[in-house]
Amino acid sequence: MRRVTSALVGGVLLVGTAVQTWRQIFWFYQEHYVWPKEKYGVVTPLRWQDIVFLAAFLVLAIALVYASYRLIKYATRADRTAVVS
Repeated sequence: MRRVTSALVGGVLLVGTAVQTWRQIFWFYQEHYVWPKEKYGVVTPLRWQDIVFLAAFLVLAIALVYASYRLIKYATRADRTAVVS
């Protein structure tokens, strides 16, 4: 039962992280390169908060992908206690 739960949680975590990472990177690209923000007729450059947010988000995404990898690896590993006849 632990392995099934581990596989389900790991799979959902991996898919969710991949989707959210794709959406955040695509949003960042659209927001700051395709349609830059215009304020009072002037295109505003990236702020340091935007870059820090993206870097922190990517670090968190990498940590979640690693956690899902470990869960899926635990779920699919060979059972060492099984006796082979």
